[in-house]
Amino acid sequence: MMQYLLLKGLEKLSKEKINISCSACKHKMINCGNIPDGIYFKCPSCGSKKIYLDDQSGLDDKTGYGNAYKEKLSPTKFQDLLLLFNKYFTYSDNNIQLLDVGFGSGDFLISLSERGLAANGLECDINSVKSLQRKNINAHFGELGGDLELDKNYGLVTLWDVIEHIHDVDNAMLQLSSITTKGGKIFILTPDADSIFDFIGTIERRLTFNKSQRIMSICLNRYHLHRFSGKGLKILLERFGFVVDHIEKLQLFSLKGDTYMNGFAPGIKSWTNSNLLNEFLSRSAITLIKSLRITNKIFITATLT
Repeated sequence: MMQYLLLKGLEKLSKEKINISCSACKHKMINCGNIPDGIYFKCPSCGSKKIYLDDQSGLDDKTGYGNAYKEKLSPTKFQDLLLLFNKYFTYSDNNIQLLDVGFGSGDFLISLSERGLAANGLECDINSVKSLQRKNINAHFGELGGDLELDKNYGLVTLWDVIEHIHDVDNAMLQLSSITTKGGKIFILTPDADSIFDFIGTIERRLTFNKSQRIMSICLNRYHLHRFSGKGLKILLERFGFVVDHIEKLQLFSLKGDTYMNGFAPGIKSWTNSNLLNEFLSRSAITLIKSLRITNKIFITATLT
């Protein structure tokens, strides 16, 4: 009964005029209707997307959320990030202070520290912070876009699959511009709103009259609040004093290949009742996507003027 009332309330809310502005370009967004975790909005100007959550309870449970992602994290992700980092970082600048926001398990930071870089981290999972501190890594507890106390000016700030999780993007960007040195750089990796997965998700919704929204619920959910386009990210960075140096689309999967159809985070429903079937479908889909070299992420570098 409670679930029924919640759904009816959400249907009513989705039909009302809700003024939601794009987190990237601030243009008024279009209400695209209900998806499993809330209401889906799309920007007609830059193509970025966001979700208006119907239920925000449990979002402050940083420990549970962090553990869920770490348990299912691809063992090769940090190696992929290192390859990407090495491609665009000049090691003659190894005396600068680097900050990795949302470092998770900390493998990336540990590797940089072992290479002699002044590596610092920010994470909202206190257990991850304590774990890195025990390894003599300068790790800070806090959340970008929320309460944040960082005094240092950083010559490079990295956000690997982080910005899509942030509620208050404007406040997060203000904080980033305040802790980055003039001439300092920022590296951002995030899911691409213009990817083929979003296109397939849109087709799925239309063909089923929104009865089936599996793909869209993976793209936007209570953990992935935003889905930026390349155009939107560029506008967002420029609004806060950054000049974009480079932008590209690439393929990089964050989670293990058997998890995408098997409820990869708390509250995300699996595709079938069979874990074995879900894992088989997920592995098969990821193998096909990799073989076709389909991109799913945007990588952008920018300099603070």
